[in-house]
Amino acid sequence: MAIAGDLTFNPLTDYLINENGEKVMLEAPTGDELPRNGFAVEDAGFQAPAEDGSGVQIAVSPTSDRLQLLAPFAAWEGVDLKGLKLLIKAKGKCTTDHISMAGPWLKFRGHLDNISNNMLIGAINFANDTANTVKNQLTGAYDAVPAVQRAYKAAGIGSIVVGDENYGEGSSREHAAMEPRHLGVRAVLVKSFARIHETNLKKQGMLALTFANKEDYNKILEDDVLDITGLTTFAPGQPLTVVLNHADGTSEEISVNHTYNAQQIEWFKAGGALNIIRAQVAQ
Repeated sequence: MAIAGDLTFNPLTDYLINENGEKVMLEAPTGDELPRNGFAVEDAGFQAPAEDGSGVQIAVSPTSDRLQLLAPFAAWEGVDLKGLKLLIKAKGKCTTDHISMAGPWLKFRGHLDNISNNMLIGAINFANDTANTVKNQLTGAYDAVPAVQRAYKAAGIGSIVVGDENYGEGSSREHAAMEPRHLGVRAVLVKSFARIHETNLKKQGMLALTFANKEDYNKILEDDVLDITGLTTFAPGQPLTVVLNHADGTSEEISVNHTYNAQQIEWFKAGGALNIIRAQVAQ
């Protein structure tokens, strides 16, 4: 139609006039979906793996701020998790971008420790309606979320993140699950999860839990220390118990649910799905 300059032109029946004044018809286009003789590629970029990879080493500069070799996450200790500090109780919407911001942070995607400095810096703290300002229970001072969590990790103390509805919505950003795991967060307890983020947490060997009674979200206080019990009999469809130890010396128990199947429980016990795969490959 563009060649004929006529929207009614039908190339199956209509003619065009060439430069010699002759009537001509367009030939029907033809083509092969795939080359008959395959793709002629001199360098396909494929490098076959070594037959014996036991001696292969990946060289990454220890001073690089953009690349870092990953170390396996530790397996579950085999006991209930007790003495978990409340890192943050996020208020309202908390997407994967609140948990692990994009933008200039993306240059650190290959360096887990560096990109973890953006962990939850966009989440709103229920206690002060402010982003990236939470209480360090060891000192009583307020600081950035990653800084407080690093203090807990240095002291060998686990922590827990509490969230609202549809926690982790947005892109399926793997770092939103890897960063808390790397910095020592042991569990995420929310009113409801975005499905993909919940699965990402499971794959990293973390506990992804939901309130059996959503109103229990309001019972969690800024200075709480939490215990998660029932893990020694962790099973599909079986609720767990969270003990809220308040600063005034009182405590109360709440029931929490999970969606772990038998395979995913093994991920938790092994410290992550990759640890399961590593063990299978080694056999």
